[in-house]
Amino acid sequence: MKDEEILGDTVEFLDEELKKALNEIENIAAKVYEKKMDAYEGFLETEKYNKIVVEIGNKLKEKGIDITKVKEYGEF
Repeated sequence: MKDEEILGDTVEFLDEELKKALNEIENIAAKVYEKKMDAYEGFLETEKYNKIVVEIGNKLKEKGIDITKVKEYGEF
């Protein structure tokens, strides 16, 4: 069973998945900055995680949490 099937869409699960996606975006940015990854390749990679962030943000918004107003997520 996948974690998602077990945990469903709990706020805690979504929070952890959002943090993972934001960390991945940050790691990609670091690789581009350090010239370990081409800027275009970095852009393509971040698009995948940006979609995940939007999807999770929408799910959290349905639960009454607006991630644009949460300071913790703005730090990434």
